Amino acid sequence: MPKAQFSDILHKARSDKGLSLRQLATQSGIEFTRLSRMEHGTRPAPGLPEMRRLAELLSLNLVDLLVSAGTPREAVEQLLWVERMQQAKRVKYLAEYRPEGHRAGIKNEFVATVVERDGAFCKAMIGSETWCLLTFSDAAVLRVIVPPEAILMFSASPESIAWMPSNIFRTRVCKIRNVGRLLNLVLEVGGIELNALALSTPNHDVPTKLGDEMFVSISPVALLTEPLERMEGRT
Repeated sequence: MPKAQFSDILHKARSDKGLSLRQLATQSGIEFTRLSRMEHGTRPAPGLPEMRRLAELLSLNLVDLLVSAGTPREAVEQLLWVERMQQAKRVKYLAEYRPEGHRAGIKNEFVATVVERDGAFCKAMIGSETWCLLTFSDAAVLRVIVPPEAILMFSASPESIAWMPSNIFRTRVCKIRNVGRLLNLVLEVGGIELNALALSTPNHDVPTKLGDEMFVSISPVALLTEPLERMEGRT
């Protein structure tokens, strides 16, 4: 039996809910013309945050929706599991942080040039480093947002314990700012500055002094990606 396509699932689920395209566009925050083209199969699926929203609105299983857009089921299930584990691990001490409008979040926005594709996964250059991204767009240039709360920090390389694809980089602390009871660590990674968050209380597992070297690990599923040309079209 052939695998259901994203466009077919989207159309059927919308019809079953009794929603017009315009209603779904309004509720999901996806532009009407873009959503229409997705249903007709002439535009790729949206990014992960928008896929989550569609799954919620249309009562669809997020894994099934991602698989229909071209991601292997095993990879999707493992990625979402890793994301849940990371969120559970960090939610306790990041509870007071609100990313909306905070300067630490605003500054983690970069332009990435895609150099290789493998289904929904791609490799892209950000600064001088190669990143692994998850995107359903075929755009050659992407805007990438790295949530500071998604950056995991280690005193030693975590490669030996990383059983899922992850972006692991060696870095150093180049600036430190106080954010309430947290520290905003500004890290140098491949010629760019990356904002991360850590506890202000001493933590022997994570270096938190100016000039300290460490490793960071960032899951591809935690990164927000969007075609650069579509973002520029909004301005």
